[in-house]
Parts: sequence; structure tokens; C-alpha cells
Amino acid sequence: MRSELNQTSLIDRYLFRQLDEEETQVFEAKLLVNEALAEKVAAQRLAHRLIRRHIQAEERHRFETIYRLLITDTTFADQIKKIFA
Repeated sequence: MRSELNQTSLIDRYLFRQLDEEETQVFEAKLLVNEALAEKVAAQRLAHRLIRRHIQAEERHRFETIYRLLITDTTFADQIKKIFA
């Protein structure tokens, strides 16, 4: 279990470009010869991408909600109209 956590941490450091040049070269050499490791890296990369998309969707929803609240607030809408009039 501990070694798996260490490997996950190492993969994260690789994906986030936190390894130094030598560590990166060693890790990439391991990727070439270790198919299981390459699959784990691909899976972790996909997980990061999905997490980013989820966060972006949540942020977009939050901004849309704020926009709807502000635009329906007549005081705010009037102030914006005055600014751009």
C-alpha cells in the first residue's frame, strides 16, 4: 500500500513537472520499459483531466448563477446601464 502511494505521488510529480531533469529522464526511461507504469500514468493523466473539467463546470455554473442574480437585481442592472449609457 505504501509503495503504491509513493508511486502515485511520483506520477503526480511527473505529470505536474515537479521532477528535476535527472528524475524526469529516469522516470521516462522506466515508462519505456514498464507497460504497467505507462498505463498508470495514462490513467492518472485522465483522472486529472476529468477533475479539471468537473471543476471548470462547477465554476461556470457558479458564475452563471451569480450573473443571473445580478442581472435580475434592478438596482445592479440600473447601475450597469448608467455606466455604459
